[in-house]
Amino acid sequence: MYRLEFTQKAEDALARLNISIARRVRRKLDQLCENCDTWPHKALKGRDRGKFSLRMQDYRIIYTFNRQKKEIVAHRIGHRSKVY
Repeated sequence: MYRLEFTQKAEDALARLNISIARRVRRKLDQLCENCDTWPHKALKGRDRGKFSLRMQDYRIIYTFNRQKKEIVAHRIGHRSKVY
């Protein structure tokens, strides 16, 4: 199982979300932590090269992961129209 960390920007975004959406985002991240080695990661291009996108309905979670350290870092969380 991977350890989950948040950047300050991601923590602030999660705190601003509706409580029910924030719970679903957290649940999705917990699923990613449990299944990171088999998860189909969607790599991003451009300025977000090296990061990955996790889809949760109309919201996106931008994250990176490190297999050696067994950690996932959430960088940004938000509506798909504003997160990219």
